[in-house]
Amino acid sequence: MRYKTFILSLEDRSGHLLEVSRIISSHNANITRLSYNKVVDQHAVFIEVYGREEDIDRLSGELEEKNYMLQRQSEEVDVLLTLQIIDIPGTVTNILEVFEKYDVNISYVNTQENNTSYQYCKIGLYAANSRRIQSVIDEISTFCEITDINYDTSDRVIDNTVFYHNFADEMEKKLSLTQEQTNIFLDNSNKILQILEDKHENYFKTFNYIRKFANMTVDFKGDNFNPRISHKPVSERTTIYLIEPQCGGNVYIVKSDNELLFVDSGFACYRDEMKKVFHELFVDFDNLEKKIVITHADMDHVGINDIFSDIYVSENTFINFKREHEGKKNFREENPLHEPYFKLDRIISQYEPPELRKLRILGSKKGDDDFEKLCEFTFNELSFDVYESNGGHLKGEIILVEKNKKIVFTGDIFVNVEGFSKEQYDFNLLAPYLMGSVNSDSAKASRCRKIILKEYGDYLLCPGHGEWTQRE
Repeated sequence: MRYKTFILSLEDRSGHLLEVSRIISSHNANITRLSYNKVVDQHAVFIEVYGREEDIDRLSGELEEKNYMLQRQSEEVDVLLTLQIIDIPGTVTNILEVFEKYDVNISYVNTQENNTSYQYCKIGLYAANSRRIQSVIDEISTFCEITDINYDTSDRVIDNTVFYHNFADEMEKKLSLTQEQTNIFLDNSNKILQILEDKHENYFKTFNYIRKFANMTVDFKGDNFNPRISHKPVSERTTIYLIEPQCGGNVYIVKSDNELLFVDSGFACYRDEMKKVFHELFVDFDNLEKKIVITHADMDHVGINDIFSDIYVSENTFINFKREHEGKKNFREENPLHEPYFKLDRIISQYEPPELRKLRILGSKKGDDDFEKLCEFTFNELSFDVYESNGGHLKGEIILVEKNKKIVFTGDIFVNVEGFSKEQYDFNLLAPYLMGSVNSDSAKASRCRKIILKEYGDYLLCPGHGEWTQRE
């Protein structure tokens, strides 16, 4: 059994949706979600169905045969620019000349004076393709500040071009997505649109944050990947290394003798860049014995898995990964408000769950305490007490406490905001918009954070984000 979302183009006539419903029923599939908004698009309908694999395949074939699948045949785009126009004669004329040069039409204008030396002007543009729009943006930005770029306006839809189609197309080009990934992006963009409209929230702001996240992941790749790296000797035998990427969670590496213990591994989209760093830090990296402990199952902490034979997790984190392999909803996705954000983030960050055969379960939480000890985990001279929290940030999250050396790895239960670099600060501003909320239960997460700061305040605190810190 599986879920599948079809994006269909229906005729504007009575009974067409009924015909589709009957086709779905004839293949023993159930409709689990239907989304249609004529104001946004008079033809596009999103239908999620649930059924047996073979029935879903036959249903797909019939819908294709009847030409009901939505075909995006045109590259035509609508864009809304917000310009900060300085009150100098000729500026508007220069802008209009750029529009004429690239054969771009104006579909919407809204501007007014505001008793300053400039005015904000919202201009809706229609062009044959996104390349022309980009040329317009590039040229206008040489003499006029563009303060915002969107595919719609929060006051009204410019026309019936689908907002989330344009957004998905933009991400397809930016992230080099496959058609399947683009369809998933399209479907979940629509889900987010629904959620935010139901909450009467401005969805353009949220989509802009998702766009910023996608841009950051791409912009910090290759030669622009420049993590902050530091290290602390624990003893003559043992040193801890901290790698802080500009975008994503911290990666810790404990080197003791000729072995490496990783705590978390960052985003998958930076796997090549991170591996290069690993080899620069440890000349004989490929020949060193390596294992990893995952503090929690968020994708910015569990992206690089292929270099490990043993991946240590709590039982709940194991269950989370097992669900993902089975095509079921993970703990984040159980919250319908989080689910579409998670699926978009999964594509942007190139996340794949670790292989189940590599997972080693540290222990199982039995009670409801804020922290419950699962086991002791020994790595050469270090002995960690492993505690699972109440799941305030994410179910299954653990901390590792080394009492003799006074070290604690906190995962995202503790985040050192004061220790952010500028890039980390910018990235973490996006977090509430990427998942709807960073915590599964903020009250529980707050209790756990207070316990850590009270019980281990004089320890070396190794947070999920931001530099490590220790109270003198």
